[in-house]
Amino acid sequence: MEIGLITALLFGGLFVFLIFGVPVAFALGAVTVVMTFLVHGTTGLYIVVTTTYRQITDPNLITIPLFLLMGNFLVHSGISDRLFTALGYWLSGIRGGLAIVSIGVCVALAMCGGFGPGILTMGLIAVPAMLKQHYKTGLSLGSVMAGGVLGEIIPPSIIMIIFAYISRISIGKLFFGGVVPGLLTAFLYILYISVKCRIHPDTAPVHKEPVTWKMRMHGLKDIIPPALLIFLVLGSIFLGMATPTEAAAIGACGAFVICIIYGKLTLSVLRNTCEQTLAISGMALWILIGATLFSVFYTSAGAQSMVTSFIGDLAVNKWVILLGMQFILLLFGMFMDDYAVVTICAPIFVPIAQAVGFDPIWFSIIFILNMQVAYLTPPFGWALILMKGVAPPDISTRQIWQSIPPFVCIQLLVLILTMIFPQIALFLPELMF
Repeated sequence: MEIGLITALLFGGLFVFLIFGVPVAFALGAVTVVMTFLVHGTTGLYIVVTTTYRQITDPNLITIPLFLLMGNFLVHSGISDRLFTALGYWLSGIRGGLAIVSIGVCVALAMCGGFGPGILTMGLIAVPAMLKQHYKTGLSLGSVMAGGVLGEIIPPSIIMIIFAYISRISIGKLFFGGVVPGLLTAFLYILYISVKCRIHPDTAPVHKEPVTWKMRMHGLKDIIPPALLIFLVLGSIFLGMATPTEAAAIGACGAFVICIIYGKLTLSVLRNTCEQTLAISGMALWILIGATLFSVFYTSAGAQSMVTSFIGDLAVNKWVILLGMQFILLLFGMFMDDYAVVTICAPIFVPIAQAVGFDPIWFSIIFILNMQVAYLTPPFGWALILMKGVAPPDISTRQIWQSIPPFVCIQLLVLILTMIFPQIALFLPELMF
């Protein structure tokens, strides 16, 4: 069977499954198994079995449940509330301080648990607190959602781990590559909030309640445990003392201890934490199995040669190709979740980027920055959906959508800056490796 026909059937079948609402993992697996049987017959199904077995027995995959376990323990420990209160003391009197604190807490949670905990916990804690202080609704909602999606690019990011396995790229290098773009995005968020509140003082009134230095110093005890945990996890990786898998184990253990210290560890918390971790880990593993089967079959069918030949025949600049891929990623991100976009596009786009001479780590960070934008863009941005679930009942979907354009613009600015200045993503990987 010709590679062109295989491509049409493979992707045509995949999109048909997705249109009918089949989960991306099972859509990928089903269409790949059917195509393998059609092309190679029953003997080709042996590849499906061996690939699946090799994938689910890879010891490095323990990284995913360990980081999820760390994040879930921290959510149940109440650390978000403590951090928000403690940092709020230190920024008391600064216009827009609660919104800035929300970004800071989301950065800390991203470094501890990836995407999700920031929006869910800060949506319950920070949004009502800001609205109570008469902050504008757009700033209250937008700062929490924008801060929450930083978990996509700031390590340890689960989507980075999945991307690394699908694309066969070093997890450690991706982690290093995401640090500077992630922190730069957070800095620009804070800069935007500060400038907006100075130009339009009614956006965020100054907090009037008195805060003493004794309260600030007392609040440090709630800042030290998560700061120490972040140092142990990311510091052990950055200093070369532990692999990402070993660092994930340290993080899970540390989060468990924090849960005990704060007196939040109960049988109910332990059960809920394990159930949530197993549910998300199972989903991620099925996605990895489907994506790996898809990639193995498509590569063996001659996709690499087709892509190389196609790129070689294009009489366009490589930057035009890159911009075309960015447009596709942004478009897909508006209608599919990041797992679906990564599993469909990564096996195709990464070889194309390498074929035209782009650094794979840099391109991977550009790809993941696109996924961060996808989480904030309607109609199916997951950050918008999560916020609707935890925001006060009187907050409408329209208000949520209207709050995100400034933060999406900042994300796109960081994306453009990283494209123009590759060292933003490559500085740390090159330094450490």
